[in-house]
Order: sequence, then C-alpha cells, then structure tokens
Amino acid sequence: MFNAPRAALASAFILFSVGLASAQTLGPANLERVEVTGRKTEVSPWFRAESPHFVVYSDTREEDVAPLLDNLEKLDRLLRDYTQPDRKSESREPKLTLYYHASLSGLREIADGPPADVVGLYSSCAAGVQGFGVHLERMAALGDAQLEKSPLNDSLTYVFEAYARHFLYRHTDIRTPAWFIDGFAQYFSSVRFSEQQVVVGRVPRDAAGYLRFLGSGRKYSLEWEDVLEHRLSNAHGYGGEAGARLEFEAKSWLLMHYLMSSDDNRKRLSRYLLLVGDGASPTAAFERAFGMKTADLGRVMWRYGLRGMEVLRGEPQSLPAAQVNFRTLPRAAGEFVLADAALKSCPGREAGEALLKKVAALAARFPDDTMARLTLSRAQVDWGDPREALSRLDAELLDDDSNFEARYLAGLANLRLAGRSEGDARRGYLEAARRHLQRARGLNPQSPEAAFAFFKAEVAASDAPDDAALQGVIAAWQSARDVDALAGSAALAYAYAGKGDDAYRTLGSLAQNADDRPSAQWARQWQGRLETGVTRAAILAEMRGGGVPDAPFREWTVDKRSVLQKVELSSGLEAADSFIKQQQQQQQQNPGPQLSGNPGGGAPAR
Repeated sequence: MFNAPRAALASAFILFSVGLASAQTLGPANLERVEVTGRKTEVSPWFRAESPHFVVYSDTREEDVAPLLDNLEKLDRLLRDYTQPDRKSESREPKLTLYYHASLSGLREIADGPPADVVGLYSSCAAGVQGFGVHLERMAALGDAQLEKSPLNDSLTYVFEAYARHFLYRHTDIRTPAWFIDGFAQYFSSVRFSEQQVVVGRVPRDAAGYLRFLGSGRKYSLEWEDVLEHRLSNAHGYGGEAGARLEFEAKSWLLMHYLMSSDDNRKRLSRYLLLVGDGASPTAAFERAFGMKTADLGRVMWRYGLRGMEVLRGEPQSLPAAQVNFRTLPRAAGEFVLADAALKSCPGREAGEALLKKVAALAARFPDDTMARLTLSRAQVDWGDPREALSRLDAELLDDDSNFEARYLAGLANLRLAGRSEGDARRGYLEAARRHLQRARGLNPQSPEAAFAFFKAEVAASDAPDDAALQGVIAAWQSARDVDALAGSAALAYAYAGKGDDAYRTLGSLAQNADDRPSAQWARQWQGRLETGVTRAAILAEMRGGGVPDAPFREWTVDKRSVLQKVELSSGLEAADSFIKQQQQQQQQNPGPQLSGNPGGGAPAR
C-alpha cells in the first residue's frame, strides 16, 4: 500500500514546473549576531547559526555558514515545490540540526569506524535527527550567467545530496526503490541558485566522470536490472564496494535525469512510484509504467546520453532570503558540542559508556557551565545512573524553570527509573515523568523527542492512554517521518484509536525499508495482525513493550572524486597487468636467441 505523502509526491512530478514560474526579487540574507560576554579567550571556535529550517553548529567562519544556510533554505523551498508535502505540518516541523566541520577529523568523533573518504553523515534515531558535513571549499555567490557553467562547489554538492535524501525520508513514506532515492539526491545535488534564478539538471562532476569512464569501453559492474533492484552485493568491478556504489549512483542519476526530462516520463514516473508503493517489484513496476523491457533500458540510456543533457533554468516564485542569526558560544559550551551530538546519535553500549567517561571528565573542568551539566546529565540518563542526573537537573530547573533541555532530560530520567522500579516507586517516577514531559512539550511543541517520550510515559502509566498522547505521537511522526521508532508508535496509536487503515498505511513505509530489516519484519508482522484482527489490550502491550526496534540509521556521504580516482587507478593497474602478461606470453611463444655465456670469461652481456 501507499499513503498520502507517496501519492502527493507522485502527483507533484506531473507538476514539475510548479517552482519555475515567475521572477521574484530577493534581497540578501539577513544576518544577526549575538555576542558572548567575557574575555576573547573564553569564546569557543564553535558558534551557532539558525535559519527558518536549520540550526548549524560550526567551527568554520560565519562567512562560510551564511551562504550555506542561504542555499539550503532555497533548496528546501524548491524541494517543497517539487514534492508538495503537507504544508499544514510545516509550522510543526522541528529544525534540522547540522554540524559543519572545518576539517574531516571532526566526523570521527561522532561514530566509530567511518568508511574511507567520508565527507558527511546523516544520523536518525529516537534521540534526534542530525546531519554532519565538512567545509571543503568556500562558496562564492553566483550570477545568473554563471549558474550553468561555473564549477560545482564540492561543499555545496555534498550537503545538497545529503539534504535531498533526508528531505525524502522526512516528508514522504518512500523507502524504496533505492535507485530513486539516490537518483533524487544526485539530481538535486547539482542545483545552483543565484539571487533570482535557479538551474536544475546539471551533471554532477563525478557521475559524469564515471559515465565517461564506462563509455570508453571499461567493464561495468551493474546491469540496469541490478540498478533497479539495488543488487550491489555481487558486483565485481573496479574500486571494490565503493566503486560499485559510485556506478550505482551515477546510473541512478542518469535514469532520474531521463525520467524528469519530459511530461510523459514524469507522468510515468508518478505511476511507477505508486506501483512500487502498492508492492510491485521495482523491475516489474518499471516495465508496466514505462512500457519497455528492462533489457532495453541500457540502449535507451545510451541514446539519451548521446543527445546531451538539458538543464532547466527558472525564476521561482518563492526563493527565500535566509534570515540567519549567529551566536558565539562560551569556550566551555564549545567543548561539549560534539559529545552532545554523539550522545544524540544513539551509540551502542560500548561507545555510550565511553562517552559517559569522557563527558564526566570534561564536565569536571567546567562545573559552572550549563551545557556541561546538561550533556553530563544526558550521558548519565542513557548510560549511567539517572538518579545522579536528576539531582543536577532539579537544581538546573530551580534556576531556570523554562529550560526545555533540562525539563526533557528530567522526564527521561524519571522514565528510565520507572522501568527499573515496581509498585509505588514506579508510579511515582511515572507521574514525575509525565509532569516533566508535559511541561517540556509546552516549552517546545515542535520536539518529536519530547512527544515520543511523553507517549511512552503515558502508555506505561495508564491502562487507557488518553487521546492527547495518541495524537501527540502521531503529529510528531507526521513532522519527522525519518524516525522509525516514531513511525511504529504512530501506527500503534492509530490502531489503538480504531483507525486501522491509517495504521496499516503507516506500517507500509517501515515494511519497505530495506536498510532496517528488523523494523521491516516487525511492520509486516503487525500488518498481518491488523488484517486478522487484534485487541486493544494486545496493542497496548506492544506499545508498552517497546514497539519497533530503535536501531540508529546512519548514512554516510563519500567523496566521489576520491572513489573515481581509485576506480581509474584500479582500471589502469588491471590494464598494465594484462599488458605485461600478454608480453610474457608472446615471449614464451616466440623465444629469442639464448646466450649460453661469454666466451671471454667476463661478465654476461647486457
């Protein structure tokens, strides 16, 4: 089955030019700064920037972050014009938090074992949704005449790629086919904006490089059916797994460009997405929607590539001039920026306990800093003794009753303690959790984390969860569809409220998520239970028991130029090896005259 966001996205592709209509004069980005009082040495190299849809923490420069946010806000508006998500939920959306690093080393503090050539990370779990990128080069403002010709800026390309992918996850239920998600991300990674115009459809540099590489007669790893079905595990080409991934991305981009190139193709793409949403395999759906055999797709793509790629230039009606507010951070607070981000990425036990030790040692150096106390409290709630966190949080709330983070963490601490207690002690902790979390929701209605925690406290405390808790978790999921734990809880809330069809459709996106097989299996099981009938008592037991597994979802962005260089090197080494073997075989088949020695008794002839 498919739900409304998939149908809305499919329909929006028919209206492809909706965002490319008429000109609107745009002013420059509006910038405001808030300074931290104190000596210059007490200011952290990290600062905070905020725009309508984003919060950025960065250790670069304000003049690097300002154009980043201006471009991201424009891309966000363009993607909304393309996909037509539910505009009613926009006011309830939480802002996406990004960490924009001055160097690659910062990414290694967030997660263990990043892949080679990594330049970005997207992390999603019940504790938060975050993005991480690296400043690779400065972003120059572009004039209208430069939009189609200027070299594509790597910093912007990789951030756009990751955000376009995140946008699909957050605003639609599409989790398959993988080629469409990647093709969508690559297609919008090369969008470029001037003050008044936008160009869509430029060829990403490294996708073009890989396609030229294949066009010169090199062997390929993936048939087009492999691309449609996302079969990468058996690929054996140049550059190993990373090379196969680059080929998949390049071909996904080419297919996406082709399908967006005409009204007829866009209508067929709409039908294709609906067919896949209804459960058809990507290959069968493609053949039905486009009326061609998969075996013919390679020839069609070859011809499309030969004729040249057209780009679209437009003057959108709603490109915003970003309102950006900057705030410097005290040195102490800056020390905890990445530790706090790592805790919100839902690390495993070993990494979480290591973070607790690190944060505790760091917090001892800054006992009077609010960020230090809150980060240590979060670490203790998740990986230590929540009672220690509670005493600190209670003191924090005495000083500032409106501190959302302290209120939310106090609710979580009580919820954790309730899970370890029985009888009156458990009831007391649950009541305190509900009180704190209700207050936290009032302080920050956009927080899906607070809504989810309140829902967990409510179902644990009551044999009949009230409508406010059910509607709260459903609304939180509608504004943050990229969190699987929220999707599972929203589905159960729908089912408990007697809205079986809504529950079944909500489970559909989880069931199709090939990146999280345990959650997909859980969703399919519950779809089956809904079909055969299930009691409210069983639904409540599942809501209390944990629901969908909350495994963190992490997606890395990789430097494609580096991968392409490795692919080309691997191809060159293979060609050299083949040439040497051929020469050796020829020498063996046609041996030259052999010298038995030097008659004069000297050294052998050279």
